[in-house]
Amino acid sequence: MSVRLFLRSRTPLTELTRHMAGHAKWQNAARPKAEFEKKRSALMNSWLPRLRTEAKVESDLSKNSALKKMYDQAIVEGVPKARADDAINCWKNAEYRECQFGIQGPGGFLALVNIASGTPKKTENDLIAYGRRQGMKISNVGYSFQEVKDITCELPDGITEEGIEELALQCGTEEYVVEDSCIIFTIGREDQKSFFEEAKEVGLSVESFDTRWQAEDLVEIPEDHWKKVGLFIDQLEHLDGFEKIYHNAENMEAIQARSYR
Repeated sequence: MSVRLFLRSRTPLTELTRHMAGHAKWQNAARPKAEFEKKRSALMNSWLPRLRTEAKVESDLSKNSALKKMYDQAIVEGVPKARADDAINCWKNAEYRECQFGIQGPGGFLALVNIASGTPKKTENDLIAYGRRQGMKISNVGYSFQEVKDITCELPDGITEEGIEELALQCGTEEYVVEDSCIIFTIGREDQKSFFEEAKEVGLSVESFDTRWQAEDLVEIPEDHWKKVGLFIDQLEHLDGFEKIYHNAENMEAIQARSYR
C-alpha cells in the first residue's frame, strides 16, 4: 500500500521521520498479527467442525477411538484444549445449532457465513446488526454457490507427476493439489459416491474430507466498497460461534490487505 503525504507547510524533518516511523512500526506489528490470525482461523476451521461431526456419534473419548485420535491430533497441531473440548461436548446443549446464513452486500458482494452456536437466535441477531452497519443483509444467495468436497488421500509411494494426473482423471476430477505426503482432490457433491468407488478400485487411502462452498462466479468488488466489506469480515471474527465465510470476491486479498481502523 502506497502512502501519499500532503504537506500544507514545511514540516521539520525530525517530525516527519518520527511520524513515518510510528506508522511503519504499526504496520510491521499488524502484518504478523494478521498472518497469525489467518493461520489460527484456518486451524480452527479445519478441526472444530470435524470434531463436532464425529462427536455426534459418541462424545466420550474412551468410547470413540476415532474421535480420540482426531482430538489428540488437533491438540498436537495447536488447537487450544478448551476449544477442542467445547467442540466434542457441544451436543450436550439441546440449543446447539450449526447454521449457514446467506449475505448480500454492496458492490455485488455475496457470501455464506457458517455459524455453530449454543445461542443461535442471539448469534443471528448479532450477525444482522453487524451486517446492517456495513450495508449487508441476510438473503438467499445459495444459488450463487456450489458445494464441493476436498478429499485428502495418502500419496502413493514413488508416483510421478504424470501418474498423479492420470490418477485424478481415473477418480473423475482434474482439480487437485499435492501437499507433503498427501494429495487433495476437489470434487462436486454429486460425484462423491463415484469418487470413493474409483478410489477404492485404484487402491487410494482416504484420510479425510471436508465440505466447502465455492462461488459460481467471482466478481471484482469496486474499491469504494472495500471498506464496508473489510470491516464486515473483521467484525465476524468477534461473532459468537463464527466459523467460516465463503464469498465471491475475487479481490478479497487486496481488500483485507488494507487497514480499516
